[in-house]
Amino acid sequence: MPNGNHQNATLPTARCVLVKLPIVLADVRDSVTVDNVTCPPEMAKKVDHIDVVVRDLEADPVFSGPIMNNHVPCNSPKATVHFGDPVCGPREIRSITVHGTLHKQIFYVNKDDDVRHFSEDIPFTKSIKLDPPLPVMNPGNVDIEFRDVDVDVDFELPRPTRIQQVATITFTLKITEDQQIFIQTCIPDQDLIGRQVLANTGFEAFTGCILAVWQQSNAAPGQPGRNGGFAVGLGGPPAGFLPPGGCTANPTQPASISQTIPADVIRPGLRYEFCFYISEAIPPGAEAEYIVEARVAFFDAAGNAINSAAVQTFTEEQINGTWVQKCVTSAAPEGAVSGLVSIVFTPEAGNGAYVLVDDATLTIRA
Repeated sequence: MPNGNHQNATLPTARCVLVKLPIVLADVRDSVTVDNVTCPPEMAKKVDHIDVVVRDLEADPVFSGPIMNNHVPCNSPKATVHFGDPVCGPREIRSITVHGTLHKQIFYVNKDDDVRHFSEDIPFTKSIKLDPPLPVMNPGNVDIEFRDVDVDVDFELPRPTRIQQVATITFTLKITEDQQIFIQTCIPDQDLIGRQVLANTGFEAFTGCILAVWQQSNAAPGQPGRNGGFAVGLGGPPAGFLPPGGCTANPTQPASISQTIPADVIRPGLRYEFCFYISEAIPPGAEAEYIVEARVAFFDAAGNAINSAAVQTFTEEQINGTWVQKCVTSAAPEGAVSGLVSIVFTPEAGNGAYVLVDDATLTIRA
């Protein structure tokens, strides 16, 4: 029968939510060179400077044929779609057509040494091939955005009536596709407070001499518990103390049990209260010389301990043959992504006693 309460943690469940998000498919860095010759409205002695800006910059994807035979041809997302048109299926973007207008303000010095200016608009276009082609699930959900657009212009005046110009437009094309995906939301902090988060807290679940969920060393499950069920022995009982076939441990060697704190319940700032019941067992003629440590430790993403572990130490004088509850509490520090609770039994020279542990819980506090 289960021993005590909180045999298994019952946690609030995180919700799965269907959302539509832009998924980045690729970042393509490229450039367009616009080379043109301009005739000023009058003879020029020199070109003072040219101000340049890119207007109406757009990108249109060019899709391949259907990936599967039962899908119809696809238009660009900017094309007119009529009601009742068949739905376009998965495709590949084989190229992107970039087009826009280069607007320039050209400042020059005329023969009277006056600074004059005139403007011009130069349309441009370029087809950028993608190698390999970029697969998409729904071409109608594809979007292409320009990032880090920069324009550089070089010019010269070979003769007073001609201005030779070379403009280079560099940019990054960020290609995204809106996709519906399920995301798992975090459990709200208020739903965690007061919850017990460990499993197999009564040590009822074990196979042979191996506990379920808990990690163990020199520990013996299946011992008499405080409420008629089972407990786990640390450092005992020694061989020969119980009928043959029972689980045994060595009281002269260190012993421990530990369990990982579920990652989805770790919240920096919340407090974690680790409590358990413990009693002492001394075989006839043996001496009790040991200490027991209860620990709550938190770790960062690299696995480094970041709270130096909260530790409570108990000597054999604080533990006797009756069940007594012990607790240790630690707040989760910033950067904590994982955690561990443990009980460590450390014998001293001449020890022959061991301890029994039951009903170990970890409760989240505000």
